[in-house]
This record gives sequence, structure tokens and C-alpha cells, in this order.
Amino acid sequence: SQVPSQLANLHTILTQADAYVVITPEYNHAPSPALLNLLNHFGSSVFGYKPSAIVSYSAGQWGGVRAAHSLRPILSELGCLPVSAMIHIPNAAQTFDEDGKVLNEKEERRWNG
Repeated sequence: SQVPSQLANLHTILTQADAYVVITPEYNHAPSPALLNLLNHFGSSVFGYKPSAIVSYSAGQWGGVRAAHSLRPILSELGCLPVSAMIHIPNAAQTFDEDGKVLNEKEERRWNG
């Protein structure tokens, strides 16, 4: 096959998934271009009829809410079944340390319900 092994492996992972948690930074009021490229590359045959949740983050106070709201119709068009709740993480640099550990326990409890 002419498909790079990394893409073939990712295709297998995405196809076998029961659901998706799509995480994106806010990039110029939109989802990450790399994420959009990935979603467009694989298309609806991979994502169809699977639930999807959206998590967004940003350096600012809104936590990537504009990116998340832009992403929902894209996931729907790919056939995903978006859950209604989204998680937005504002001030990401102050929320996580360099290893990805949550610095604010109150926020972590809020996300975990």
C-alpha cells in the first residue's frame, strides 16, 4: 500500500473506536487546522454514527468556546453524534503544568462532575 504506516495505524484506531473525545485549541477563533485536516482526510466512513464530545482550550478567558462551536457542525457532517455538553478550558497555561497535571483541583472536580 502507498498509505504511510502512521496514517494506516491511525485509520485502524479511529475505525475501532466506539466514540470520540475531540480536543482542540482555539486557533484564530477556529479549531486547529491540523485537526480539521485530519477529520477531512478520513471522512464520514470512519466517524459515522459514533458519539463525539468536544473539549476546547485557549490562552484567554473563553476557553476556546468559538472553536468548539465551529467544530460541532463539522463533526455532525462527518456523521458523528455530538453530545450536548462541551468542556471549555480557559487560561490553559495556568490550568495545567508542563506534564499535563491539573493545577486547579476545583476545575478538575467540575470536569469530573
